[in-house]
Amino acid sequence: MTTETAARYTSSDLLDYYVLRAEADPGQLAGLLVEEFVLADDLAAARLRSAGWTPADGGWWSSAAYARAVRTDPRLRARLAAVDRATAEATYHRLGGGDLPAEEELRGHFRDDVPLATGAPLRLSDGPDVHRILFAGELDDRRLARLGALLRLDDPDGARPGVVGTGRLRVNDTNVRWDLRRVGGGIAWCLDVTAEPAGGDALPWVLRQLIGVARAHGLFPATIERLA
Repeated sequence: MTTETAARYTSSDLLDYYVLRAEADPGQLAGLLVEEFVLADDLAAARLRSAGWTPADGGWWSSAAYARAVRTDPRLRARLAAVDRATAEATYHRLGGGDLPAEEELRGHFRDDVPLATGAPLRLSDGPDVHRILFAGELDDRRLARLGALLRLDDPDGARPGVVGTGRLRVNDTNVRWDLRRVGGGIAWCLDVTAEPAGGDALPWVLRQLIGVARAHGLFPATIERLA
């Protein structure tokens, strides 16, 4: 196990925000969910931290069971929508919470973490490491098309089974590539990300951006694994 470090990205929102809709009335907002992945030194996810707030509960609560349920229960996911911090602030104020605490203060409400396994990957080749971002959630054809466009996916020959498409980006002197795949017998999605040369700041930044794009289209990040 490597030493855990909270990843810091070049992003206005370091935490992930979701608005929660009422179960009886999807048009009515019921609260907020705030999450953060704690990454190991090799950028594999070590822990998922989360906290929720609803006016009915009168304060913030943290539940590992709830965080797991978000990844396994489609009905619960249907009540959540990814938002940016500005929208979370407006929602919190509208529901009577006042000013949304700063992100460092929100981290103080993370009390019941979900541990995620990390460790040295099995070395299968001499190629670059792969960081696999696993997502729960469903994509209809419209969302998949929009996500593919934003991810710059291109796989015209369809030569690699299971790969929906491949995107590429050069960040400074680093070439980054990602493959969107359907996994888990069709019940989940993943992005397999490689960066060459390894090291530097490009990979953590790209991982953060890719997670943000996927969240905006209804996918929920479940973990980040380091493969080889």
